[in-house]
Amino acid sequence: MKKIFIIVLLASMSQFLIAQNALMQMMPYEIRQAYQNGTRSISGNPGVNYWQNHASYKIQAELLPQESVLKGEETVTYFNNSPDTLKNIVVRLYPDIYKEGNARQFSMGADAINKGTEIEWLKINEQEIDIDNSREVRRTPTNLIITLKAPLVPGDSLLFEAKWQYEISALRPIRTGNYGNNKFFVAYWYPQIAVYDDIDGWDKIDYLGAVEYYNDFNDYEVVIKTPGDFMVWATGTLENEKEIYSKHVIKALAEARRSDEVMNIFTAGDCKKGKVLVKNNNSWKFTASHVPDFSFASTTLVNWDGSSLIVDEQTGRRVFVDAVYADSSRTFEKTADWARKSVEYLSFKWPGFPFPYEHMTTFNNGRMGGGMETPMMANNGDPENPANAAGTVFHEISHTYFPFFMGTNERKYAWMDEGWAANLPIGFMDEYFPDRNYLERFVGSFEHMNGKEREMTLMVLSNGLGSYDGYRIHAYVRPALAYHFLRDALGDSLFKVGLMRYIENWNGKHPVPFDFFNCFVNASEQRLLWFFKPWFFDKAVADQGIKKVTMDNKMVIENYGGLPLPIVLVCEYEDGTTETFRERTAVWATGDHAVVLQANPDKKLIKIVLGSDRIPDVNRENNIILPEYD
Repeated sequence: MKKIFIIVLLASMSQFLIAQNALMQMMPYEIRQAYQNGTRSISGNPGVNYWQNHASYKIQAELLPQESVLKGEETVTYFNNSPDTLKNIVVRLYPDIYKEGNARQFSMGADAINKGTEIEWLKINEQEIDIDNSREVRRTPTNLIITLKAPLVPGDSLLFEAKWQYEISALRPIRTGNYGNNKFFVAYWYPQIAVYDDIDGWDKIDYLGAVEYYNDFNDYEVVIKTPGDFMVWATGTLENEKEIYSKHVIKALAEARRSDEVMNIFTAGDCKKGKVLVKNNNSWKFTASHVPDFSFASTTLVNWDGSSLIVDEQTGRRVFVDAVYADSSRTFEKTADWARKSVEYLSFKWPGFPFPYEHMTTFNNGRMGGGMETPMMANNGDPENPANAAGTVFHEISHTYFPFFMGTNERKYAWMDEGWAANLPIGFMDEYFPDRNYLERFVGSFEHMNGKEREMTLMVLSNGLGSYDGYRIHAYVRPALAYHFLRDALGDSLFKVGLMRYIENWNGKHPVPFDFFNCFVNASEQRLLWFFKPWFFDKAVADQGIKKVTMDNKMVIENYGGLPLPIVLVCEYEDGTTETFRERTAVWATGDHAVVLQANPDKKLIKIVLGSDRIPDVNRENNIILPEYD
């Protein structure tokens, strides 16, 4: 018996090695080098030589609402934890997407163009940098690439300082902006040191409008000065709330932070009556540790609702979940409850990992729809349809896990975060808004694009995609369905084991697709190349069909498009009875292109229907057959 066990174990290990070797062969050169250098491992764990850099930001900012301008001064200590000597440094200037003459991925209109980031001065290690000196500084559309006078050696740090300002766009807000009626959401705003990693070195991809985050995990001390009765909500902890809010608000806030039910902290009426703030011209002081970015919202006459919930039953840790909205909102008064349900679902169901941050604030910008995620903050529109509104709330909050907690590179692999944020709401929406047909809508979108020229494989870098509808399928729809059907293939329990392994291994770090693949291969102890290759690497198409039916009622289902999907088959018999066959996606794990299902041989088949509105299929003409008998 022992000998048989060893033989089976060796055979199993051999299968894993085959799968992992095949994945290694599919790796681009620079990623394969990272694995060979020991920064990453085929076990799915960070390698023994894994490293990442980080920075500490101290920012003094002032919001000037009348001018729609933000001024700032910052001091950044940047730590080089890499084994490399850095001869230059890359600084992101996000507001330069509005700068005249710059490249961008969509039209803004001439009136929305401005000066971008205006730098008054910039210093490195207390030496002023002449940003107009083209020999030392190169300014790309949204990056400043600076040659260091003294290279930054491994284990050392440098001091970066800058004073700057920019116009907050009111005409063309892109994820951030002046939304009118004293509503500001500020993100993509401060000069930020780019990521230097073990794959590409410096991230020099410019921010042109479509692709979004890739940031290191940094520490922040931020002071935001606002005029009049403007209030601020932001990433991290408000350290001086007792100096700013009235005793009434402090008491209500303390109760909300303990409450399991949503309660009002203050109303727009309280703001009008001067019951909220202690004084005007406040300086709001925030701190945040080990987060990939910092954002804030500022406005005046609003309502603030909130509650808290335990997200970790072992420790009893609570998270404060809140919503900020005007009296004119359409459905936003329900947001605090939807947000609470979202955090609860994410913490205990899918992904089932305790919400990692101390609070989650959803801000109403007053637009009809849309939303934008930042750490601990969401900038959401306010659609009239409650299902749309709740789905947006959940989607933006789910980004807390991907890309913020997980640190993925959305600029290259948008599907590693948007795909999850599109996938995780499936169960939530089925539970709370079943009539919305959330998954079915994704299936329809996928069928519309799948197999066409504009559809790119998921391993094509996101920043290289030009077609926006193609990008939506690439970043959101195909990966959301890929995760969904991988879960179907493995089953809930085994899929969750893989997902937990991935989260536990890579939170607070920078995983790439092969780290995700290896986590699932090792956690599931299965060869999964049969699934990963067609869904992520190839342009496989969703097209299953009924190839033929034999005289003894054997039904041959052909996978014409090569995309692994479940099989749902309904048979109608002459006697008026029906029989339904269901095969999970794993039915294709053998690599075969056809599956034979046996209907009742003692009954006469009159109709066979293949498929479901929850399973994509670009060609449903071969999904119905009326058997003919001689």
